[in-house]
Amino acid sequence: MSDIYVTIRNQENHALTSIDGIAFITLLGQDGQAIAQETVDLIHADAGFDDLPIGQYTVVVKHERVVPPAVTYDVTISTNDKVIILIFVYLEPARVLLGIQASVEKRL
Repeated sequence: MSDIYVTIRNQENHALTSIDGIAFITLLGQDGQAIAQETVDLIHADAGFDDLPIGQYTVVVKHERVVPPAVTYDVTISTNDKVIILIFVYLEPARVLLGIQASVEKRL
């Protein structure tokens, strides 16, 4: 089994937990269906989806006061014991997505 770890950061790599007091929401989808939802942690600005089998997944980050209000990222888990780390980076003053950084590490 593998994990997907999502974190939200601003342009200075600081945790971006919420905007206007509203937390970011993460969704995990598979085959066009939402299979899990997590509210981003209000201290560390992260969310996780654990113990996922090999397969194709879509991660969605949503917030009604950013542009775009929903961002998707497709993830393929092809082997077990991996942690896929997705960092969604926003330009905080403008509330605009700057980009998504993805990396893979071995699960301990």
